[in-house]
Amino acid sequence: MKDQIRNLALAVCVFSFGFLGAVENTIKDPNSNEQNNLFAGEDSGDDLFSRWNLEELEAFAVSSNPLYLKEKQNIGMARGDIITASLYYNPVVNMQQQFMGAKSNSGTGLPETSVIYNQPFDVSGVIPQREKVAKQEFMATIASFNDFDRLFRLRLRQNFWTYLYVTEQITFQKEFLENYQDLLDLTKLRAEKGDISFLEYDRLTLERIQIDREYRNARILRAQVVKNLRVLIGIADTKIPLKVKGRLEFISTKEFGIDLNDFDVENRPDLIALKLRQQRERMNVELKKREAIPPLTLGMEYLNKGAENVTGLYATVPLPMFDRKQGEILKYEESHKKLGFEVEAKRNEITSEISAAIKELQARESQLLEYKQFNLVNKNKEVQEKSRLAYVRGASNLVTFLEAEKTYLNVLRSYYEIIYLYYNALESFRAAVGKMDSSDY
Repeated sequence: MKDQIRNLALAVCVFSFGFLGAVENTIKDPNSNEQNNLFAGEDSGDDLFSRWNLEELEAFAVSSNPLYLKEKQNIGMARGDIITASLYYNPVVNMQQQFMGAKSNSGTGLPETSVIYNQPFDVSGVIPQREKVAKQEFMATIASFNDFDRLFRLRLRQNFWTYLYVTEQITFQKEFLENYQDLLDLTKLRAEKGDISFLEYDRLTLERIQIDREYRNARILRAQVVKNLRVLIGIADTKIPLKVKGRLEFISTKEFGIDLNDFDVENRPDLIALKLRQQRERMNVELKKREAIPPLTLGMEYLNKGAENVTGLYATVPLPMFDRKQGEILKYEESHKKLGFEVEAKRNEITSEISAAIKELQARESQLLEYKQFNLVNKNKEVQEKSRLAYVRGASNLVTFLEAEKTYLNVLRSYYEIIYLYYNALESFRAAVGKMDSSDY
């Protein structure tokens, strides 16, 4: 019975060694040609569209993204509405000639020719008020576009920091893969000499498979981020390589020159747009009241009938006995009240958003300041290097070595994740207070 169990265990070890050896050959080179083909155009090349920093990405995006440019056209359309609203009434010219009799047996009589000229006049100030309403909507359109620009830049920057975060993951995971390959070669040699068991080699191979899986997932994630960046900056050709500059390094808000208490809720573009549209509705109420007074039309007529020539003047004005714009006045009064509630709700929402952004930003920054003061990453790297050297020399066992490797990997992953969350919180704070440009601080 013991011999059968021993033979079965030996067969399992031989099978696992053969399987892991095959897997090792498939993942031996993290930069193999097959894998590079999967991520072609992701981060290679040195042409115009590669190696951009955040400012260059934003400058190109706002000048080439079709959705951004489409939104910007609303300003030009609103400017056209101002021109239309400021135009005065057109005059009316009427010419007629009568030369046929009313009955078939009646004569035509003397031909009659008349020329009539009509000019409506704005006696209640409708046109100036209509122009004020159009200008108010124009200002609201600009504020709405500024809000779109705020959200557009926020999304672009979030993808930028995601790219740097995933790139840092790829960098240290690639380093781990290369180090593990060296250790695998050394462990295999020691196992063949009989210094250690092949089980240690198998376990190292399993750990390397796990790291390789995370490495490949990170590269897939970066390819997705690159896709989002291409859409945002307006590069349609996927063959054009795209790679951004920068490292995911911690810079405090003090170094950025950002004061977390220096903001004004009223400066948010979306709130400004709502307040401007609320004022527009109040102007619309006044406009409808003025439109209830119809324009006065003055006319001049010239009549020629044979030797008779007559010239006359007249005036016409509709009598507002029934329709005095009562329904439209009530509509805009209610709309003005509705927008007042929307302004108050938006103000409360912005206040809560800024408060939450400040709390998150302070929490992330304080944690990173502690890490910086403790010199966490460097100390953890020292422990990892000492543990690896001890294992190579045979002064440490595999379990201790793997624990040190996992600890170092987890610390690196957590550290860069916190920096990534810190920059996300920083951009969220900037967007919440409406200051996406560094010149605003």
